[in-house]
Amino acid sequence: MLSVFQISYCKRDNSEKLSFLKNEQNGMIRFQAFIHGKIETNETEKYYNFVLKQAENLQGVFQIDSTNSELRIRLIQVDFPFNTETDCTNTNSGNTYSCKIEIKPLEKASYRLRVFRNSKTEESSFNLFAGIFGNGYVHIE
Repeated sequence: MLSVFQISYCKRDNSEKLSFLKNEQNGMIRFQAFIHGKIETNETEKYYNFVLKQAENLQGVFQIDSTNSELRIRLIQVDFPFNTETDCTNTNSGNTYSCKIEIKPLEKASYRLRVFRNSKTEESSFNLFAGIFGNGYVHIE
């Protein structure tokens, strides 16, 4: 007897689907998403989701910029039975803090981009960039 169980997770109220704009140049595929977001005083995280239905020969770049040095991003590849998480590398330029993730290769999967901080001290604004590019092909949902 074969039993199949569906594993579900709670959808967070602060979860949002990323909308990518297509921008092809010189035969290279480029999809980009930009978010000007905010984490309110009583929040510590927000989630942005996207699904790559098809992906071959692609790279991903994900970056957050903010004046708050605590803000970070984590890319979560949602797979059965385990998720894979990639944390960002933090840099500072004057009073702007950046945290960046580069993924080579970016694979067919469901992804969740987590913007987070450790404390609920004050409202934090940020600019989030998500870029998918390469010489292959992609189908984003």
